[in-house]
Amino acid sequence: MSAEKIVPRVRAALKKAADIYKKYEYLVFAIAFLAIAAGLRVCWLDFRSGDYNSFLAKWFDEIKAAGGLKGFASTVGDYTPMYKYIITLITYLPMNSLYSYKMVSCIFDVVLAVFAGLTVRHLLGGKDLAGLMAYAVVLFLPVVFLNSAVWAQCDSIYTSFCVMSFYFLLRGRGRLSMALYGVAFSFKLQAVFFAPAAVVFFLKGRLKFSDLLFFVLAYFLCALPAVIAGMSLVDALCGAYLIQTNEYDRITLNAPNLYQFLSDSYNVSPELGNMLIFFAFGVCAIFCTYFYRADYRLDDKGMLLIAYLFSVLLPFVLPHMHERYFYMADIFAVIFTFVYPKKAYISAATAYCSLRAVVMFLFDGSGTKGSLTQVAVLMGAAIAALCIFVVGELKEKKAREGAGAPETVSAPLYVQRTAEEVSDGKES
Repeated sequence: MSAEKIVPRVRAALKKAADIYKKYEYLVFAIAFLAIAAGLRVCWLDFRSGDYNSFLAKWFDEIKAAGGLKGFASTVGDYTPMYKYIITLITYLPMNSLYSYKMVSCIFDVVLAVFAGLTVRHLLGGKDLAGLMAYAVVLFLPVVFLNSAVWAQCDSIYTSFCVMSFYFLLRGRGRLSMALYGVAFSFKLQAVFFAPAAVVFFLKGRLKFSDLLFFVLAYFLCALPAVIAGMSLVDALCGAYLIQTNEYDRITLNAPNLYQFLSDSYNVSPELGNMLIFFAFGVCAIFCTYFYRADYRLDDKGMLLIAYLFSVLLPFVLPHMHERYFYMADIFAVIFTFVYPKKAYISAATAYCSLRAVVMFLFDGSGTKGSLTQVAVLMGAAIAALCIFVVGELKEKKAREGAGAPETVSAPLYVQRTAEEVSDGKES
């Protein structure tokens, strides 16, 4: 074949390759980020945390000894049936339990990063670069890879489903959103940190009552395999959570929250712990009431502000919190930073406090009490700044919309539809 014929074909092939690359350029970058993040996590695979040595390894061995899918009904440990399904399945993998646990959590690191990026992209009106950067930041966020690749913990799993729930709610798919939230809740009780935000979204009309039923349905379906395998319905639905709520007496378990200021003499008090739970419910109720009755239109960015605020506020005011319970707040902090870059000092402060507590627990378990008091002060100041910003931003939204007719407080969507149906009936 002559050179005159070869050259045009080569040029055409190169042009086609360039067009394909341009079309999938962001995907190429995403894969490159993923490859580097995988290498980072491989460096930590052999690290055995205290939680793994004391609990996870034993649970794995006991479920494996039970034999196959009988592990679905296992009452080993204090984890929910959903996580025990995962443990049961990974007993079949040709690798040790340490690598298996970490592999599952690292996979959900990727899921979490993808949906954090999609959420940022949606909130910024389809900006692909911002979404890609958010995806990368989550992959390389120290709290994320320390939790999965070092600690062998599973906070990326329930948080992934919470972020997925939030993303699809922004997209107007309330039923799917609540079904995913039901799955999140079936993994970890810490998914409750998203619950007050969901209540506000319902009261402001972004969720319908029928959407909430899908939360119940998903939660029940997640427990069903354990029931079929022989676990009692009560244990499958709430047995793990009943154990967890009575498992720890300490008011704070290395969390940089409000109760770091208590002296050690008050740190173990069931009566005080119960009282502080009601105190936290009261704080939550105050914020929910304000966000419901305040005169503003709840748009997507307002939903982000409310979700971020509750995810960091609840572990700050609830007792019996562990150091890693600000994990969900760290992810919302990343999303918040991309949407409100001028307020990045707030999200940087909350993320730093969370990371500081995690690192101190993992690598410097002794003498954390005194050091965490200063961290708790910074966390409290950051939350106060966030509260001020959220309230101010919602007022500004109303002011920006106030050029026209004044907007009334919106009733829940199902109430509005009922009123419309009644009105239509009268007209007919």
